[in-house]
Amino acid sequence: MNSTSPPEPASPPATGDGCSPLNRRPCMEDVERPIQNFDWISTLPDDILIKILSLVTVSDAAVTSCLSSRWRHLWKNVDHLILNAHTLKMQEPEVLNYHANPKLWNAVATKFVYKVNEILRNHYGNRIKEFTVRFPLTSAHASELDHWIGFAYSASTEKLCLDLDEKHYKSNCWICRSGWKFASKPYEFLLSPSTDGRGCRLSELTLSNCSLETTPTNLSGFSCLDSLSLIYVSITDAVVSDIMSSCCALQSLNLEDCDQLIHLTITHSQLLSLTIVLCSSVISVCVHADNLELFVYKGQKINVEYEHAPFLEELLVYFVEKNECPLDFVSALPKLSKLDRLVLQFPACLHVSRALQHTFSFAALRTIVFILVRSWKESICSIAHLLKAAPSIEYFGLYGCTCKLREPSELNMTWPEGLTLSRLDTIMMTGFSGESELMELLYFLLRKAPALRTLQLETGSLDQWFSRRKKHKLQDEARRRYAREMASTRLAPKLPSTVAFTIT
Repeated sequence: MNSTSPPEPASPPATGDGCSPLNRRPCMEDVERPIQNFDWISTLPDDILIKILSLVTVSDAAVTSCLSSRWRHLWKNVDHLILNAHTLKMQEPEVLNYHANPKLWNAVATKFVYKVNEILRNHYGNRIKEFTVRFPLTSAHASELDHWIGFAYSASTEKLCLDLDEKHYKSNCWICRSGWKFASKPYEFLLSPSTDGRGCRLSELTLSNCSLETTPTNLSGFSCLDSLSLIYVSITDAVVSDIMSSCCALQSLNLEDCDQLIHLTITHSQLLSLTIVLCSSVISVCVHADNLELFVYKGQKINVEYEHAPFLEELLVYFVEKNECPLDFVSALPKLSKLDRLVLQFPACLHVSRALQHTFSFAALRTIVFILVRSWKESICSIAHLLKAAPSIEYFGLYGCTCKLREPSELNMTWPEGLTLSRLDTIMMTGFSGESELMELLYFLLRKAPALRTLQLETGSLDQWFSRRKKHKLQDEARRRYAREMASTRLAPKLPSTVAFTIT
C-alpha cells in the first residue's frame, strides 16, 4: 500500500444478524415488522369499506362493528340487504320438516322475524340498492312484512324482492298448489309507496307466493318501476291492467303460475319484454305494445290477439299439452318483419301436411331452436319443411329429450325439394342419442348448407332426473357411448374439412 494513502478505518465488530451496531441502516426485518402489523384496510375511505361489506352476508357485515370504533357503524350503511336463512346464520328451511311440525315452523319464523327487525332497527336506511326477504312467511306476519316494505320504500330502495316461497313446505300456506287448506292465508302485498316525501326510487319489484288483489286509486308513486316479476301471486286481470296503465316506465313484465288470470290484456307503449309462464287459467292474451322486443309464452294453447309487432325480435313459445302445435301461436301474430330468434317447443310430432298449412315466412329470422318433447321418427322431415320459411337462417338448434337407447331403423323420408340454406353457419343438437331420424336429418342439412362452419352435438340428456337416478345411470352412459360412436364412425367421415365438429 502507498505510504501516502490514508489509513483504512477499522471495521466494526460483526454482530449476530450481520449488521453493524453503529450508524447502520435498518435491517429488512426491522422495516417489515411494523408494516405487517399496520391496519391498511381501516385507512380506506368509508365508501370503499361499505362497498366491501355489501359483498358479504349482512350477519358477517354486522360482526365487524366489534373490530374497533372505526368499524362500529360502517355496516349500517351497506346498500345490499339480503335477508334469508343463510345470511342470518340460521338453519336452511329445506332441512327442516315444516309440513310434519307446524310448531317448528312458527318457532323458526319468529326467530327469523326477530333477527330481521334487529338489523333494520340498527341500519341507517340510506339509498339501498337491493332489499331481499326470502323466507316462508304468511299473513300471520303481515305487520312485520308491512314494516319491512315501508323501510325499503323510505330507504329509496332500487330493487325489492319479497320471496315467500313454500315449495319445500306446505304447512304455512292457505291454499297451496295441490288444493290443501291450512291455517294462514298468503301475505297481501300493498302496492302503495311511502308518502314521507322522499319519493319512491323502486325500479325492480319481484313478488313470490303472496297476494296482490287490490291497487290504490293512484299508483303514480311507481314512476321509476321498469321491471315487475310476479311468481305464484294471486292477482286478477283488472289489477294487471291497473298496473299497466299506471306504471308508465315499465319495460319488463314476468307472470309465472298466476292461476287467477283468465283474459289478460297487456297495453303499454314502453314495454319491451313480456313473459307468461304456466298460468293455467289463461284463455286469451291481448297484447298492444308497439315497442315489444321479447315475448315468452309457456303453457297450453290460448287465443292470442296482437295487432302490431313492428319491433318483436325474439319469440319463445313452449307448448306443454299433447297434440298442440306452437305454430298456431305464431300464425296468430301479424307479419313479424324484425323477428330474429324463434324458439318453439313441440309436445308431439308435427306431420309434413300440417307444416305445409302454414305459408308464413320470416325474412329476417337468423336463429331457430326446436325443442322436441317426444321422438318424431319419420316426421322429422317436417323440420326441413319448416326451415324453408327462414331463408336467412344462420343458427339451427335442436333439443331432443330421448333418454333410451334405440337401435338403427330403416326410415322412408320425403325431404323438401328446392331447399338451400346458403347462410346456415352453425348446427347445435342437445340430447343427441344417435337416432336414425336425427342422423338422416343431419345428412340432409349437410347437403343443403354449403356455408356450414360448426357442428356441435351434445349427448347429455335434457331430463336431469333421468340421469341422476342410480338405476338409470348405466343405461344413460350406454346411450351416450352409442351416440358418440354413431357420430364418429358414420357422420364425421362425411363432414367437409371446413366444418369444426365436436361431440360431448
